[in-house]
Amino acid sequence: MHLPATIDEVVDALGDVVDDARRTGDRRGLFAALYRRTTVAVRDGVRGGRFDDPGRMERLDVVFAHRYFGACADHEAGREPSPPWRYAFARATEEEHVVLQHLLLGVNAHIALDLAIAACETCPADDLGSLQRDFFEINGILAEIVDEVQDDLNAVSPALALLDRLGGPADERLAAAFLARARAGAWRKALTFAPLAPSERQARIARWERQVESVARRICPAPGRAWPGAATLLGTVRRAETDDVAAVLDAIG
Repeated sequence: MHLPATIDEVVDALGDVVDDARRTGDRRGLFAALYRRTTVAVRDGVRGGRFDDPGRMERLDVVFAHRYFGACADHEAGREPSPPWRYAFARATEEEHVVLQHLLLGVNAHIALDLAIAACETCPADDLGSLQRDFFEINGILAEIVDEVQDDLNAVSPALALLDRLGGPADERLAAAFLARARAGAWRKALTFAPLAPSERQARIARWERQVESVARRICPAPGRAWPGAATLLGTVRRAETDDVAAVLDAIG
């Protein structure tokens, strides 16, 4: 597949994934819709002067996206993507999981694993520290769209909307904190990976992949493996959600 070379091409390529998912009902498109939305927000930040080095942030965005599109291409070709993506794609074929679980599986694979690798590939080890302020500026951008995304998810998940009303602003703060914590972990991993020789870096990444996959298994257990209480709650939420994948994609996107 043609890999995007600019942030505009990343947005367009993600749009293609979403369009395909809308036609086929493929739940892998749920994360792609969220990813496209956040990439548009980052693009606005690049063009709006939020970053010290906007050119470098666009490069990071493109390299980061290559990790996602590479995982998708491996899956489509019958090759095995990284363990967190392999697990996420497997759960996308199962209808019993709630929309939020599909989104969190993508966030886990892409931020907890791919982001650290992309940062290392964008900046050499001796210059990685200069990326830090811009890297964490994205946390603010993500926090700004959390409320909007929550409102749109509520439109297709009535049970989630009820929990949102009962929780007030607490769940939005929790989501922003979750993203900030995941990105902080990615930064620490980038600092760990960057100075390593290629072979040692790959071995360290392989170990980290397995840990990230273990988180995915807690976010969304495979069928029959959820704790009974959690399975009952998630089943209630899922039964209230629409089965129309296209409608969910339209809401998220």
